[in-house]
Amino acid sequence: MNKPPLIPTLITAFFVVLMINLGLWQLNRADEKKHLLKLLANDSVTFIKTKDQIKNLPKYANIKLTGHYLNAPQLLLDNQVNNRVVGYHVFTPFKINDINLILMVNRGWINKKDFSDDFLKVDGTEYTINGKLNSTPQVGMQLGEITLDASLPNQIMTYYDENKTSVFLHQEICQQLDCVVSKKIMWLNQNQDQGFKRDWNPIIMPVSKHIGYAVQWLSMTIVLIIIFIYWVRKQHYSVTM
Repeated sequence: MNKPPLIPTLITAFFVVLMINLGLWQLNRADEKKHLLKLLANDSVTFIKTKDQIKNLPKYANIKLTGHYLNAPQLLLDNQVNNRVVGYHVFTPFKINDINLILMVNRGWINKKDFSDDFLKVDGTEYTINGKLNSTPQVGMQLGEITLDASLPNQIMTYYDENKTSVFLHQEICQQLDCVVSKKIMWLNQNQDQGFKRDWNPIIMPVSKHIGYAVQWLSMTIVLIIIFIYWVRKQHYSVTM
C-alpha cells in the first residue's frame, strides 16, 4: 500500500492538532467562566487585615477595608465612555490601617465636564469601605507612553501601566508613610460614600458560547480527518486503476 503524500499529511496533521487545541482551550475557558460567575455570585466578604489576603484573594472577591483616603496622587484613566459620554475613571489611594498597605480604589466614572481638582478631594477621616478586588485595567494596544508628573495632584493616563504606576505611587506615597503599594485595585461598591458613577458589570462571554465554539472546533477536526481519509483512499484508488 502506498504511503500518503508527505506534504498534505503534514498540513492536515498541523490543522488537526491546532483545532483540537483550540477546542480544548475553549473548554478550559468555559470552566474559568463557571468559576468566575461563581465568584461574582458569592456574597461573602473578607475583612482585610493582612497583606497576604490582598495577594491571595481571587479576582472579584468581596472585601472590606478600614483606613483613609489620600488626596494625592489620584489617577484619572482617560477615554472611559459611559452612555456615549467620555470621562475618567477615578483611582484614589486608600491606606489600610495597621498593615501599611496602599490599595488604589476605583471610585467610579466622572464626566470630563464635571472634573476639577476640588471635586475629587477626599477627607482624611477613617472609613470602612466595601468593594470588589480586581486587577488593574488592561488594554489590547498601548499607544505611546504615559507621563506621570509628581508636581500634579491628579495624573491623567490614557492607559493604566501597572509597573510604571506602581513605581510612581511608591515614590510619591511610601517614602513618607513607609508603606507598600498593591498592584491590585478595588472597585468601590455603589452604596459607598465619596464615589462617582459606578456600574460594575464586567462583560463576560456566556459559558454556553465557549462550549459551542469548542464543539465547532472539534467537529471541524473530525470533518477534516474524514476528508483527508477520503482523499487518500481516492488517490490510492486512482493509482491502482
